Amino acid sequence: MKHTTSPPRPALVAFCPDMTPCEVGRHPELMQRVAQKTGVNVIAVTGFFPERMGIPYWFRRQTVEELADFYVRDLTEGMVFAGTKTGIKAGAIKIATGQESVMPMPSPIGPNGRRIHAYEDRLIRAAGRAQKATGCCVNTHTDPMDYTVTNPGIEQLDILEEEGADPGKVIIGHAFVEPQGIGQIVEIVERGANVQVDHIGIPWRHDSSEGLDESMANMMCELASRGYLGQMVITYDRWFFNPRGAATEDNPQLLNEKVNLGYLFESFAPRLKKKGFRGEDLEKMLVDNPRRILPMSSLH
Repeated sequence: MKHTTSPPRPALVAFCPDMTPCEVGRHPELMQRVAQKTGVNVIAVTGFFPERMGIPYWFRRQTVEELADFYVRDLTEGMVFAGTKTGIKAGAIKIATGQESVMPMPSPIGPNGRRIHAYEDRLIRAAGRAQKATGCCVNTHTDPMDYTVTNPGIEQLDILEEEGADPGKVIIGHAFVEPQGIGQIVEIVERGANVQVDHIGIPWRHDSSEGLDESMANMMCELASRGYLGQMVITYDRWFFNPRGAATEDNPQLLNEKVNLGYLFESFAPRLKKKGFRGEDLEKMLVDNPRRILPMSSLH
């Protein structure tokens, strides 16, 4: 039997998307220094937090066209920091929807008939237009409570696609945290979008990290068995700096976010391997899928 060898894989280059939006302390020059000192490709974002938590007044006054132009300039000319254009380019757009209150509750129905507020709708439309123009990735924030009354990932995709965005370059965030069954996640990937397994080791809306990790790992198994391994990525959603300040009795969740950066490889990856994931499956989710979805540009 003639043996053949596969072509060598390209050298793996570590890269780290930093999903800090504009109004939460995005610091382009700091990210650039980190990239230069570590050799890691840091991918910054342009975009905003949910309406109830973010979107500064000036941006609420802008039209969809003006917001799309802002995104494109951040992506192609350089991000603005402290009122000054830096020349350091973003590599993705962040969109966000949801209540994001201390007392979790679903979002009310907005003026557009979706559970998306008016300014969020405008920003998502701008992101769709900017993604169509640049081909960049759109990474989203969804509120877990909204999955109890709708599929927020589908609502976001509806608006993005109305503006010409490619769902294959969209990652829906937080879809695994508190869904009403695997069906909602399947709806998202069937649309051609990707889903983000996040909050590993961080028990957001759960009693323990063990409970959330096990729930997410089981849903990942189900998705992989249905042929959607190529549409999953894994991350933390870990704060390095939180503008809300320190953890309090009313808002203790910040303590959860101190998960060690090695947790993914020391705890979560072994959990997946015990459930049948192979090394190449993990590499696909951690390397190949992000490489396909995200631009391989860095802040070096």
